[in-house]
Amino acid sequence: MSDLSHIRLLFVEDDPTLRQEMTALLELFGCDVRVAHDGQHALQRLESEDVDIVLTDIRMPRLDGLGLARQLKKILPDLPVILYSAFTDTPMLLEGIELGVAGFIEKPTDADKLLQTLERAALPVLQQRQVEALHNELEQSVIHLIGLSDALRPIAEQVVRVAHTDYPLLLQGETGSGKTRLAHRIHALSQRASQPLVTLQLGTLSEGLIAAELFGHEKGAFTGAEKHRKGLVEEADGGTLFLDDIDSAPSAVQAALLQLVEEKTFVPVGGNQPRQVDLRIFAASNRNLQHLSTSGGFRSDLYHRLAGVVLTLPPLRDMTEDIPEFATQFLAEFSDDLGITPPQLSADALDALQHHHWPGNIRELRNVLRRVAVQTNDGLVTRDTLRLVLQSPPSPPPPNTPPDNLPMTMAAIEKWALEQALESCGGRPTAAARQLGLNYYTFKRRLLRHHDPAPKG
Repeated sequence: MSDLSHIRLLFVEDDPTLRQEMTALLELFGCDVRVAHDGQHALQRLESEDVDIVLTDIRMPRLDGLGLARQLKKILPDLPVILYSAFTDTPMLLEGIELGVAGFIEKPTDADKLLQTLERAALPVLQQRQVEALHNELEQSVIHLIGLSDALRPIAEQVVRVAHTDYPLLLQGETGSGKTRLAHRIHALSQRASQPLVTLQLGTLSEGLIAAELFGHEKGAFTGAEKHRKGLVEEADGGTLFLDDIDSAPSAVQAALLQLVEEKTFVPVGGNQPRQVDLRIFAASNRNLQHLSTSGGFRSDLYHRLAGVVLTLPPLRDMTEDIPEFATQFLAEFSDDLGITPPQLSADALDALQHHHWPGNIRELRNVLRRVAVQTNDGLVTRDTLRLVLQSPPSPPPPNTPPDNLPMTMAAIEKWALEQALESCGGRPTAAARQLGLNYYTFKRRLLRHHDPAPKG
């Protein structure tokens, strides 16, 4: 049985006894019933009340049921009307059909037929409410995840509209402004959330490695390519491919990406047959791609394909009102990693956070609060705590280039990067995957690939 408990129904009947009996039955079905004694009275009630369905007798004084249906078709064309009468001759039925009524019920009333007719009429109403509820839930998720200052409000509204689509997204903003974080959040809200989000930071790779990392390679494609290897495009099949620092893509890779965006096909390095994939593409840059494309620094056709939806993230200094929410989220996340109760921020600590310039944007805020979570012992973060953290230099990051004596094959570089991330995160693969912008399972799969035991022969 459909849930009619939130359906607001206006029942129109001139006979007081039938009105009372039918109201009792309708309430038994769960409807929120309000009544009118003729069509004119119903129109008066509809001037000040919202209803979802009208169930009306046909033969009534002043304004009968068909007359009411005619009026409602003019003023409330989407409101379902069900006709209810002992007199259902052919001309009356034909006029009701022409008016587009949602159903006919004969007197005396069959309860099962009445319920079925109400359920059919209520279905579009209930579906629309589900859509609105999901929209509201999505909006609240976006507000929670990315904030809702005046600077972020337009972005939140766009995210709500496009998260469930397959449109490409272009994320722009200063370094550290939260582009990667937002990409992960949008993917989590999308229809592809159960599939992987695969990330490649193009700015960290040499031009020669980008194509092979993205598209994979065939055996013998280059020195050291001893077997076929899948690229990130294939790993993202069914999910989302996130290309960070897209402005770093060399021209040949840009041409291949254009084919990927337009046709959802790619060719592995050393291959000659295109392969089909089903994925959504996010791209990010801390530079203005539109300006780059007009100056010849980036393919204009690729820019226009990627820029179907452009989300430009403001710097943290322009959304200080969101800093308390961000700080609370980050402290909760790091405290969970450390297995401690999240420390509380005093009023003067919040004030200090909101008045700091944050040249490194959200990334800098996140790093500061990670150090706060590690160093705080009494559960309360004060302005003095923050001052000590901000004045002390952070732990040096792991080197961002492999040691000179490491063989410069792509496999060796990947193995080194995975191990460096794991070491810097204290052996915690979840944190290491997050640091590299990888899905946890992708990180584990790549790590295991480099540590498989040699085959026994």
